[in-house]
Amino acid sequence: MMKKIIEPRLGMRFTMHGAKFEISFTSGGVVRYSSTAGGQIHSIPYADFLELQIQGTLLPSASSEITVTVHNGPVIVRKHRYVEAAIRTLTHPTAKAPLAQVIKTVAAEISDENPPSIRTVSYWILAFRQHKTAGFAPRKRIGNRTIRFGVEVEQLITQAIDHQYLKPERRRGDAVFSQVIGRAAELGYCSASHDKIRLPSARTIQRRLRRLDPYLVVRAQEGALAASKVARAAGKSVKAGAILAIVQMDTHMLDIHVVDPDTGELRGRPYLTCVLDMNSRCIVGTYVSLYCPSATTSLAALKEMLFRYGVPTLVIPDNGVEFANSAFILLCSALAITILPAQNRDPNGKAHIESFFRTLTTGLIQLLEGTTFSSPTARGDYSSTKKARFTLEQVQSFADEWINEVYHKSVHTGTLRAPILAWEDQAKVLPPLKLSAPDVDVLARRPYQRTIHGGRVQYDHIHYHSDALRALEARGQSRVTVLVDELNLHTVFVEDPNEKGNFIEAESIDPAYTDGLTQYAHTEAMAIKNEMSEADRKRFGQNANMIARWLLLKRIQVESETASKWLRKLTNGAGRKRLVEDQLATIESCTGADIGGPVVLSLPVAAVNAQTSTSEAGQGTWQEIPKLDSFDVE
Repeated sequence: MMKKIIEPRLGMRFTMHGAKFEISFTSGGVVRYSSTAGGQIHSIPYADFLELQIQGTLLPSASSEITVTVHNGPVIVRKHRYVEAAIRTLTHPTAKAPLAQVIKTVAAEISDENPPSIRTVSYWILAFRQHKTAGFAPRKRIGNRTIRFGVEVEQLITQAIDHQYLKPERRRGDAVFSQVIGRAAELGYCSASHDKIRLPSARTIQRRLRRLDPYLVVRAQEGALAASKVARAAGKSVKAGAILAIVQMDTHMLDIHVVDPDTGELRGRPYLTCVLDMNSRCIVGTYVSLYCPSATTSLAALKEMLFRYGVPTLVIPDNGVEFANSAFILLCSALAITILPAQNRDPNGKAHIESFFRTLTTGLIQLLEGTTFSSPTARGDYSSTKKARFTLEQVQSFADEWINEVYHKSVHTGTLRAPILAWEDQAKVLPPLKLSAPDVDVLARRPYQRTIHGGRVQYDHIHYHSDALRALEARGQSRVTVLVDELNLHTVFVEDPNEKGNFIEAESIDPAYTDGLTQYAHTEAMAIKNEMSEADRKRFGQNANMIARWLLLKRIQVESETASKWLRKLTNGAGRKRLVEDQLATIESCTGADIGGPVVLSLPVAAVNAQTSTSEAGQGTWQEIPKLDSFDVE
């Protein structure tokens, strides 16, 4: 028996690779469909839709196979009576003479005043043998399916719709009609010599516009976001069947100012990158920094999740971050983690993590001194900059403790369970796969091809050395793969070309500069170094990198007018001058370089958010926040 193929139609539901979809529109040889869970919109050619059914990849739902309705029931029953009688009573059901007698008998029994012909019943028998009772359903022939105008006129109509109607200016049908007639006149289709060419009327153009896919119309006129809202129903939400089946990732600017642990100067508002498990609602990864959202900050949160909680199946990442060709993508690929970005400017795509950020803001961040509150109206006369007293490290520790001790142990309104209890119950049944910290450290690195020279490899103007590299070079194996961690450029791993999976650790030859150095800070420091005069670079010599990194810190401090006022208050009017002189003396004593002379440096106006201090900050709990009156800047 031939496999039954169902033509796509509006509202038809089907399953493909275990996922469920619903057809939203069919037109122009394209089938548009959307996920029943989440509403993501897709499209597929009409022929491919049928081919996937033949292959068994696409399975229509049971509701799509309904053939008998109140509209066609009598017709199907009539056909069935004739076919049933022929097959039951005749050895050869399609033989003409016996079949004619069967038709006469059945017509008398059912009082059929207009019995079918022998040929017609023969076709019904063939359809029944191929498709059973589904072969009795009448074929739908709605409307004129042929081209009503000549090919030249059809092209004019299509071009006019594209140029006039499917545009952000949202012109109406009369503009389309005008272009069709105008172009036809230019081409001579309106002249007496072309009197046989038939042109459309304004009413015809209106009917053509009504048959257009509403999704494509709104997408062309109002943009992709508006189109997705038009085409997507508020269907059921995406459900995660197990812990770490689906995790959401996003970055949020915290409503608080942080200060430098050494000087007390303002450093800006930090960002929190967070990963949330949709099944248990546990927070499985965090990273607090002064860096803007990027693939690097997302990588830091992902790394914490991998060795503390486990490997996820699907990640819905931060919308505004470009992940192409990043260590984040390479790490997900190595661990077979699927990445499914949410749609831009669509909070419903990551509603759970957006809700968490609101809870964190009201439950912790806006209770800390130095908070900016949610708006100037809510802030009122409160001076966020003058009240700022906590460091980045302290805010990180407060957030971690609040998440672990308050949020994870409170009943979640969506699941009606405490997140940590929901996690522990499922982890007992099927523990997620966890990675060791060294394994994550190696996997979360970007590979680069480099050549060994003198037992050293170089990456972005930083040299790394190892005695093992000297041995490889001596054996003539100088071309190696270097794995770089964008969060810490102090060391790199070099893969042994003789034994895949064996890694050689190489350290920077300038540890004072690379200790705790991120790729972001290094890029900014190198930009400052390039702005130095050639004479300064020669005078500083090998200490030029370290001095450039210090100048990056100086640049952040100098360019903050608010920080300047705050610093004068802290130093009783001495201001930044004394601090700069003290820090110059510290660097000179560490490097042996005299930088008392002028440094030719062109600084841009915009301030740069960068985490450049590696000093240890005082730790505390968010319940017992230290009440500091001032910072010791001596």
